[in-house]
Amino acid sequence: MSENIYLPLHTCRVIEPTATVNRLQFLIHFCAASAVLYYHASRVLFAFHLDRVSLTSVSLAFIFLADVVLFFMWVLIQGFRYRPVSRSVFPERLPDDNMLPELDIFIMTADPDKEPTIEVMNTVLSVMAIDYPSEKLHIYLSDDAGADVTLCAAKEAYSFGSYWVPFCKRFDIAVRCPEVFFNDSKINRQESDKEFCQERQKIKVLFDTFKEKVKKLKEKKYSSATGFQKTRQEHPSQIEIIRKEESNSTDKEDFTIPSLVYVSREKRKGVHHRFKAGALNVLLRVSGVITNSPYILVLDCDMYSNDPSSARQAMCFHLDSRLSPSLAFVQFPQDFYNISENDIYCGEIRQLFKTFWLGLDGLRGPILSGTNFFVKRCALYGAKPGGMSNSEDKEISRLKDKFGNSNEFCLSLVEESSHDFDEKITTYVNPQKENILILASCDYENGTQWGEQVPIRSYTFTSFQIGYIYGSVVEDYFTGFHLHCRGWVSTYCFPSKPAFLGNVPINFNDALVQNKRWNAGLLEVAFSRHCPLIFGISRNFTSVLQSMCYAWLAFWPAYSIPLLCYGIFPQLCFLNGITLFPELTSPWFGAFVVVFLSSCIQNLREVFRLGRNFTTWCNEQRFWMINGLTGQLFAIVDVFLKLIGTSAVNFDLTNKTADEDQKKRYENGVFNFEGCSLMLLPATTLSLLNLGALIGGAWQMMKFNAIERLFAQFILSCFILALSLPLIEGIVFRRDTGRVPPRVAFWSLVLSGLILFMFMFC
Repeated sequence: MSENIYLPLHTCRVIEPTATVNRLQFLIHFCAASAVLYYHASRVLFAFHLDRVSLTSVSLAFIFLADVVLFFMWVLIQGFRYRPVSRSVFPERLPDDNMLPELDIFIMTADPDKEPTIEVMNTVLSVMAIDYPSEKLHIYLSDDAGADVTLCAAKEAYSFGSYWVPFCKRFDIAVRCPEVFFNDSKINRQESDKEFCQERQKIKVLFDTFKEKVKKLKEKKYSSATGFQKTRQEHPSQIEIIRKEESNSTDKEDFTIPSLVYVSREKRKGVHHRFKAGALNVLLRVSGVITNSPYILVLDCDMYSNDPSSARQAMCFHLDSRLSPSLAFVQFPQDFYNISENDIYCGEIRQLFKTFWLGLDGLRGPILSGTNFFVKRCALYGAKPGGMSNSEDKEISRLKDKFGNSNEFCLSLVEESSHDFDEKITTYVNPQKENILILASCDYENGTQWGEQVPIRSYTFTSFQIGYIYGSVVEDYFTGFHLHCRGWVSTYCFPSKPAFLGNVPINFNDALVQNKRWNAGLLEVAFSRHCPLIFGISRNFTSVLQSMCYAWLAFWPAYSIPLLCYGIFPQLCFLNGITLFPELTSPWFGAFVVVFLSSCIQNLREVFRLGRNFTTWCNEQRFWMINGLTGQLFAIVDVFLKLIGTSAVNFDLTNKTADEDQKKRYENGVFNFEGCSLMLLPATTLSLLNLGALIGGAWQMMKFNAIERLFAQFILSCFILALSLPLIEGIVFRRDTGRVPPRVAFWSLVLSGLILFMFMFC
């Protein structure tokens, strides 16, 4: 230990020459894009001066609008590319186990049908066995559905865990998710190791028995006529502390296993439950009374621990004396085990987690990403950077005004938790069970500052922003933004071995629904008083570059505007022989070429740097277009309806399972449009519109020898056709169940036909 006392726990370096190339590319692209904007602006003014309103002038105006939006979004995105960094950690330099801090782990689940119970339990078991002192780990399972099947399965998982955890630690198992371990043919042991083989077989039998019990629980749920499962919208709060005596372990070796606490908050019809943010705030309060660990790991129910050393890696940042006082959270990337080699739905989210978060880490840290992060508890309680106490105010009466009317919870803010978990449960928690249940009630937050949005004029470093912030379905983004605004920083831990692996939707409709939810939540923030371009910069709370990054995400749905403009007006003008872009021999044409090639080359560089190929780039461009005309477009509609008070943005869960046909199509790179709603209609309509205009326009271009004049529009239509081929195939050529639904195809043909007919002879 003495040898390592002065050695750093982590290092950070700027990724070169990527940073330098990014800045040079910015200068080139900026000059060319400015020229394009000038060209379109001058043509719009000239067109309206000549003929007021016509297809030409209106088209030029909308193309100019599209270019302004694209330029605005391009400027914002440069914040991610200014200073990308890479970090390395040295867990072997951490202090001894008895000096490591305690850690609470929050696992979130909300629907046992869409989120399979056995998968949730695999996540629980994987974190129970991570490489961290078991007596300092406390796992909280939040069940927002109040499902009896989840509680019963948690007890069975804890019972199996009393065998699984010792097995993993005794043999130093590399992958500690039991489902993955037993399905992996490459085991980290030789067949000649008799003891390991015998133990493995024993644990395998126990695991199969455990899975069978969970399966029977699910069957009982569906066959019960007496309400085995409570209603998801209305159920009382419930807290179950699952302890050793509830397990049936006969293991005589002295291995401890982490504690497991089941929490289901109260839900009542007509009372807003604040989605995931509300559930996380309940866990903050309940865990504060029971264990009150200074650090918290938050995981989605499908994100199992893939690297048992992840907690120690995070502590390399949290225990660094130079960084720790201002460090709010350590973010790990989201990686997925069910991503195919040909990721047609872009579920990997490569651009964010593999590129942009590295750039944010070079500023003041990545954005809170919903799961896979280790956060400092006091930062969520409103403490300012540099202060480790939960509150500077020690008077219980004042604390109650902010944190709620609970003596037990307010005492946890000013008193350190007992390290003897069993003793605390017996002497303190069990006698106070009714008072702790109140913390998970619907009415507890009334009159408090939990999730409250403080107006900008009263926002100071000493203002309280308690818990996860309400007001958006992307509570992670919103909360992380407020933490950065209060002066906290974050870091990005991007190890070569994924720390956590999850399950991404491989159904096209689920992917669209998920993206719509994200985009709607982000746009809510953009049009609120907390808009990143105003809120953080106006009081010097965040750097300009970091605010640009937050703003790019907030305005992400704005990409649907240029996609609509470029998907309609160039095609209609091409069909009528109207020129919108410079001729092939014009010097202005070079500016357009530079802008297009610059964007493509930038994206290709980022794709190739990660070892991906050209197909990955094509898939990303295609899904960017489809998502812009579906999820992003309908997110704008949802937020607009919310702003005028006619509806609210919903938190739609996606299915974590897929049938064999869906899996097969996904693995083969074939789009599966089965079950898609009318949300797909704009994308399919514009694809057919582009195809019709391309055929008619190409005929006109050849007939009137207008190749030089219409060449740019011809290339644009060909590019859009290449990106929209799966949609056209799904409408015209495919006859399987995965084709575009007949009603969507019908209305697409009708609408595109009407538009083409109306504008054919303008």
